[in-house]
Amino acid sequence: MSPLTDDLLARIIEDVERTEKAIKTRVAIEYLASLMEPSYRKDFLEAEKRAETPEELARLLEAAKRHIGQRAAREMLGL
Repeated sequence: MSPLTDDLLARIIEDVERTEKAIKTRVAIEYLASLMEPSYRKDFLEAEKRAETPEELARLLEAAKRHIGQRAAREMLGL
């Protein structure tokens, strides 16, 4: 392949991978939100809709994981 074709292909693959990651992150957030108490679920799903960058989605996913972990710990500890 020519250098131009390689560059074009690399850009296409990068775009596809970025989109795939965003889709997976959104699906994970929605799944975790389904495990949350309704009072938190609404806020998480609203934040997901408003997220504009992959970084914002990643931060939200991390917060969702932490929330679920805290909920499980509270249940185990009887808090």
